Amino acid sequence: MDSVTAQRVGQTIEAMLLAPILRPIVAGTNVVGDYELDLLAGEIARHDGMGFAQLIARRLQHAS
Repeated sequence: MDSVTAQRVGQTIEAMLLAPILRPIVAGTNVVGDYELDLLAGEIARHDGMGFAQLIARRLQHAS
């Protein structure tokens, strides 16, 4: 798996884990819907340079 694909997979997994954590925080505000919440989680994962997404990406690259 190339580095770009591994990084994208890592970011997607991190975003999927972040979304349920963020959901109760914004619940009841009527400012952010599910779509926007998913986008927000994706952006957080994409900008998290030393986070979970990078750990997953490194593991995927070494596994290939």
